[in-house]
Amino acid sequence: MSGALQKENQLKQIILEIRMMEGTVNTLQQRLQIVIASLSELRIAKKSLEDLKKIETGTHLLVPVGGATFIQANLGKIEKVVSGIGADVSVEMNFDDAVIDITERLNEMGRAQESIEQQLGQIITQLEAHKSVAERLSNEIQSTVQGSN
Repeated sequence: MSGALQKENQLKQIILEIRMMEGTVNTLQQRLQIVIASLSELRIAKKSLEDLKKIETGTHLLVPVGGATFIQANLGKIEKVVSGIGADVSVEMNFDDAVIDITERLNEMGRAQESIEQQLGQIITQLEAHKSVAERLSNEIQSTVQGSN
């Protein structure tokens, strides 16, 4: 009976590890979603700046202000861009520097996405292996219990 008890303890430990890994998977998936959302916003910002640079000064525009609401505006000369740098802090920079900054942030977020996806893949692989071991142990314990009856 000592072997069955040992297997039960081992199964409990593996189940605990599985729960921890599932928590890690959830956390990584949440981080990945945040990074993907940031990438999307940065791509839109970069594309918008590139498109605005091609438009003539004085051109009439509709500017989105949220909630499918727009204001009418005329494009002025684009020399400065105010860009958020995090923690509700923004800085003013010239147009070309803003595009470079956004490009660098896009690259950084792309690397973060790759890293998170790699970590997620590793954890999922470990999780599947643990689930397989847990299933095997559970079957062995059941066989032992049924064999002793």
